[in-house]
Amino acid sequence: MWNIVVGPPGTGKTTFLLNEVEKFLEKGTSPGRIAYLAFTRKAAREALERATTKFILDSQDLPYFRTIHSLCYRQLNLKKSDVLSQSDLKEFGEIIGERITGSWSSLEGTPVVLTKADKMLFLENISRNKRVPYKQEWNNGFSDFNWVHFDWFCRSYEKYKNSRFLNDYTDMLERFLESTNIPDLDVLFIDEAQDLSALQWKCVKKLAENATEIFIAGDDDQAIYNWAGADVQQFIDLRGKEIQLKQSYRVPKKIHELANKIITRTKNRREKKWQPREKEGTVNFHTSYEHIDMSSGEWLVLARNNYSLNAIEDFLKITGVFYQRNERYSVRKSLLDAIYAWEALRKDNKVSLKQVKKVYACMSAGKGIQRGKKNLKTADEDLLYDLDTLEKEHGLLVNTIWHEAFDRIGIQEREYLISCLRKEEKITKPRVKLSTIHGAKGGEADNVLVLTDIANSSWVEMGKNPEGENRIFYVAVTRTKENLHVIQPMTNKYFQIAY
Repeated sequence: MWNIVVGPPGTGKTTFLLNEVEKFLEKGTSPGRIAYLAFTRKAAREALERATTKFILDSQDLPYFRTIHSLCYRQLNLKKSDVLSQSDLKEFGEIIGERITGSWSSLEGTPVVLTKADKMLFLENISRNKRVPYKQEWNNGFSDFNWVHFDWFCRSYEKYKNSRFLNDYTDMLERFLESTNIPDLDVLFIDEAQDLSALQWKCVKKLAENATEIFIAGDDDQAIYNWAGADVQQFIDLRGKEIQLKQSYRVPKKIHELANKIITRTKNRREKKWQPREKEGTVNFHTSYEHIDMSSGEWLVLARNNYSLNAIEDFLKITGVFYQRNERYSVRKSLLDAIYAWEALRKDNKVSLKQVKKVYACMSAGKGIQRGKKNLKTADEDLLYDLDTLEKEHGLLVNTIWHEAFDRIGIQEREYLISCLRKEEKITKPRVKLSTIHGAKGGEADNVLVLTDIANSSWVEMGKNPEGENRIFYVAVTRTKENLHVIQPMTNKYFQIAY
């Protein structure tokens, strides 16, 4: 039986699914006959951690709590050496005389597009995930390279993989469809189903043939990975017993009202009725982010395109706000580690040799450390060190506060960190995070700031497919737990949050 779990923002789809898992376990269903498949590694890992904790199980007891790609890898009995690596991609690029960076995004199997060859690799991958001919996808507007060149690239890529018996992520899915090694399941759970590609849907349907009960969870209004080959139409058209999760535990009333005004501009969707939290919340419109006080509280700053975050990042540095942009902190992690270790030493604590080396890297020989002692050749990796031992045996010459002792860090970096500390910023965990809207999917914050300007390419795409942009900005505003701040556009190319 197919159960379609429709979960608007903050309604707890994952919690609902894990509660269903618990019911089946209580009825005696073997953990090894339950599959829980998520779209990303992060989501699959979170579900596995929550399940092992909640049900007091070992991860080995839940072999099918993973991503779809990972399940296919397992069922095909592949080894790491069978999978195309970044170095393989670079080698392929050298063979054909094209520069391929060999980078991959957090979305499993999606190449990062930095060069023309990266774009061709991305297009090749998306074509197969959409299950459409290469030429059909190329016709969608890729004018950076002609069809003959792209056709040659695709044939060369296939030849390279075959000659080395290698599989890329998409090959795993395709080979799984041809495989007879399908797990026998009692229950199949699929989370974030709106993000599945046509090829992944085929794999899900094949798995469903061997399952008694199927739960497909998602929200078509949050389908923002069309660019990566997601086929939201299959989720919209899905038929079965519909279970709507109606109570959001995140979104307050005013943000809920605004979000619904945005998403109802989209006509091709499953209708939903969901309730906000009792909290009223606030929606605020500003002409500039410089008018907003971000000196306290938890903040999520969202932009449609990555470059739009550059100016606000500069502003945060000038104003002494410690922040995180995507996965990168505003200060080098090695320097932060050195500061933590140094202040621990000054409080008479002991640290490892690895930490001492990070501290020494921030000091000059002859100033902070005796000449000839900086490499710590006589130190033992198995021991812990205090300030007194470092001074007596390993040439340490100073014991002042870090910004006086660390003479090998730049003036700007030092002054920025001092500015953060003066404003009582905690440099252990950024309270302000900068991200693209796509990168923040699944995230939330008390205060959300949304930039409405969009790049020319996004503007052109919005003209062709406005529903896609409606979903993207719907996702943006529904990250809000308390206060939403909308920055009015600075250009004539923007998304209109409110009419």
